[in-house]
Amino acid sequence: MKNSISVLFILILFQSCVEESNTDTTIDLIKKVETGLTTRVHIVGDSTWSIEERMKHYGIPGVSIAVIHNGKVAWAKGYGVMDTKSKVPVTDKTLFQVSTIGMSLTAYGALRLVDQNKVTLSEDINSYLKSWKLPDSEFTKEEKVTIKNLLSHSAGINVHDFQGYSKSSPVPTLIEILNGASPANSNPIIVDKALNENLWISAGGYTIIQQMMMDVEGKKFPELMNELVLQPLEMNNSRFNQSLSPEQLPIAATGYLRDGSMVKGKRHIYPELASNGLWTTAEDLAKFVVNIQQNLKDESNKGLSKDMTELMLTPSAKNRYGQYGLGFSIYNKKDEVYFEHHGWSTGFYSRMTAHRDNGYGVVVLTNTPLPSFVFEVFRSVALAYEWDNYFPVHKKMEIEQSLVDEITGRYLANGRIVEVFQKDNQLFYKNILDVEAEELVKVSDSSFVRRNSSRLMQFKPNSENETLNLLYINSNDGTIASTFVKMNSDKKEPVEFLLEGDFDKALNVYRALKEHDPTYPTVTEDYLNDLGYSFFREDRMTLAQDVFKVNMMLYPDSFKVYESYAEACVKIGEIDLAILNYTKSLELNPQNNGTRHKLNELQKSE
Repeated sequence: MKNSISVLFILILFQSCVEESNTDTTIDLIKKVETGLTTRVHIVGDSTWSIEERMKHYGIPGVSIAVIHNGKVAWAKGYGVMDTKSKVPVTDKTLFQVSTIGMSLTAYGALRLVDQNKVTLSEDINSYLKSWKLPDSEFTKEEKVTIKNLLSHSAGINVHDFQGYSKSSPVPTLIEILNGASPANSNPIIVDKALNENLWISAGGYTIIQQMMMDVEGKKFPELMNELVLQPLEMNNSRFNQSLSPEQLPIAATGYLRDGSMVKGKRHIYPELASNGLWTTAEDLAKFVVNIQQNLKDESNKGLSKDMTELMLTPSAKNRYGQYGLGFSIYNKKDEVYFEHHGWSTGFYSRMTAHRDNGYGVVVLTNTPLPSFVFEVFRSVALAYEWDNYFPVHKKMEIEQSLVDEITGRYLANGRIVEVFQKDNQLFYKNILDVEAEELVKVSDSSFVRRNSSRLMQFKPNSENETLNLLYINSNDGTIASTFVKMNSDKKEPVEFLLEGDFDKALNVYRALKEHDPTYPTVTEDYLNDLGYSFFREDRMTLAQDVFKVNMMLYPDSFKVYESYAEACVKIGEIDLAILNYTKSLELNPQNNGTRHKLNELQKSE
């Protein structure tokens, strides 16, 4: 008897030690995550940041994190405050508006209807729509839009995103949004591109899915999503309702803009529930991710079938960011497959990522739209938990002076110029559009990296003209992403005159280039618009306005150029000029409800 008691005591003591060891391990890993935030490329030996340091750096009030490890939610924790006035701390139960992350759950819900044989992926979407029909267009004459098209963003739908509605604004019905009818602030949802091409993410397409699911089931969308997704996966703190209950309001985070100001009314309302309507916690989203991983291994009896889950994570279409399945972006990182989705709305930014097969991932929710911080947290988790090939980690090598002398100079590709130069015995790289140069770090006999770019850089002789090429190499597959040729002259791109403050000289050179070759990469309307917005986001507003102004003069018949210039005018407080240019944009495109809404808001404030 005494021996049995002794053995039992030893077993209990052993189990207690194991549990204590596991707890200590989790505590250690949390500490690593909290202090390991780093750049896009980590150089071994570099110092790292803490979560608190980077929240202060970016001006982010509140953050919620949930980490998935070994196929389970390992831990969830909040940082900072959900509201800067009340100072109520963020906890693992704080609700965040996660916007387009809701697309992943909507796709899951729609595919459950496929599992139940209530709809098919390949049928014309109009065969399921009763309350509204998707208008035919020149792009749907031979091929009809399907549920699969809509879930993969390959349906050619025009509306990319939704702006939401402040609490003081009238909120449209779903049919009004689909038709672009007042008080909707978005355009009518139509097919304006060819199906199955490389497309931009379309929130409008998921709004059609929302109407389809309601028409098929005869139920309201929040009720449907509760039945199909939230309840089966025990996401007990999640809701697709935009009218938060009295119990939810005290635990709902307040949204903040990049300048630190609070979103008017604390948060916007999104009646486009399928694409933007989810309120949730990091832990609940982590449960959703775990269910996806378990379904793939046939280890779950909840929710979606294994076949449909595999389809969600099978690349179906390409957008500007890469492969997209049915509700998820798919990334192949040196044969390690990760699935992700982000959510970006007024006052909030969120993102979730996970390995397809290895049972780990992370969810980060914030109440300020600043993606850079979220990616830093992702990298910290990847370092702490030793994820496979999630982002590059290198050791720094010494570089010979003879090699420095050989590779320094200016390099040109498609109108873009970069410089490589030495300063204070260090090698630097600088895009001429950037304010700051970056250190160029040698990481192998032939490769260099920058801390803020995942691509490798190599310098190779150009056999055609006996000069040097600068190659950008995709770190995932080793393919050449672009080639820059070393310049032997002091040739300038027109943007360099803008950088020097000489607008007239820049405009003349742009005009000459456009007349000589309208397809020259840096004089196209889209390139200039993107360039202007890159300066806009960096608060280099004089340059942003100058680029938008050049675009207006080169493309005076485009409504987009006036809209962009007007947006820059709003940001710097030139309201009269903004009204003038929004009006001009609307004259050129009277169907642009987004511009009309912005114009009305400005005129009301005058």
